[in-house]
Amino acid sequence: MILYIVVAALSVALASRVTTVPQSNTYVLTRRVLINRIVLGGLFVLLFLVSALRINTGNDYPTYIERFHDIHYGVYVVTEKGFNQVIKFIYWFFNSECYLYAFALFGGLTIAVFLIGMYKQSDSFVLTFFLFMAFGMYYQTFNTVRYYFALAIVLYAHKFITDKKYISFIITILIASLFHKSTLVCIPVYILATIPWKRWQAILLAVISPLGLLFRNNLMDLFVRLYPSYQFEEEYLAGGQLSIINVLRSLGILALCLIFWKDAIKDNKKNRFYFYLNYAALIVYAFFYFIPFVSRIGYYLNISNILLIPAVIKSIKDDRKRRLITAVVVIAGVLYFILFLRKAYDVEVKILPYSSWLYEDFDFLPLVPVPYKNQ
Repeated sequence: MILYIVVAALSVALASRVTTVPQSNTYVLTRRVLINRIVLGGLFVLLFLVSALRINTGNDYPTYIERFHDIHYGVYVVTEKGFNQVIKFIYWFFNSECYLYAFALFGGLTIAVFLIGMYKQSDSFVLTFFLFMAFGMYYQTFNTVRYYFALAIVLYAHKFITDKKYISFIITILIASLFHKSTLVCIPVYILATIPWKRWQAILLAVISPLGLLFRNNLMDLFVRLYPSYQFEEEYLAGGQLSIINVLRSLGILALCLIFWKDAIKDNKKNRFYFYLNYAALIVYAFFYFIPFVSRIGYYLNISNILLIPAVIKSIKDDRKRRLITAVVVIAGVLYFILFLRKAYDVEVKILPYSSWLYEDFDFLPLVPVPYKNQ
């Protein structure tokens, strides 16, 4: 736990040295941009090393080792083709059971895409990065590595849809779907979030959403029809549990937006897009939490919060109010991080205790053909 706290504090301190510049100027190599790139490089190295040096850290770490092995030998796996091809290449290149390299590669790619996406889109990189760390998103990348790589790509895709580059947006999401097909839900949902919804429409959605709880069994039957493979998986059919922390987080951000609606949201299409995504996340977490893997859908919706909160704060014209809200957000973020670390030992998370292969007597195993055939 101490390691995670130190890494979070050190990385946020580094991020504070990044000066936010207009997106149009990020490609011009000024002194400010050069310093930003150097600091971003330092951030990447720090976060990459912690990710790449881990072993048996994460609730699905052993499962991924087995999948890497099966992918190389052509055994059927449920993971997506893009992910499978990358793993095949790594195992072919090193000609060994080099799962450490596979974890390191995806860790590095995920961190790099997240950093680039935040830098190019945030109105305050340091606050966005702080929220990224405080919400536990970085440490969660130690689990379900292909999902968080896809999530990083989704965050990067925000820039295309807010710039109305819909073709680029769809192509980017399709690339992400090669690593986790659940990202396809972002195409219709994100496009709907760009629509300037009327107030009565948003209220109507809030009124009818509780029907999801009333027709829970019918929705689960529909889900099994769409995904027949889950009908024999009790852990999936049991559904998820109501996440109070996610509901409260979405409500808090909703309240912040409504308080500063006129200055931050009303005439700002980008911020309104983020607002609608958070609103959708609140509805999903509150009334459809029982649907399997709803947390993954929720992350596609509320990942924009790390961009929305700094944007709202920047729009506050009163300096005193802006400093006050910033202080409240920082305190709330620290408390959230503490709660996250307390859950990090749980079996569902298991990113604590942290273990590194530097302290293990470890050798890569050669690839040896196995007797089973392709399925």
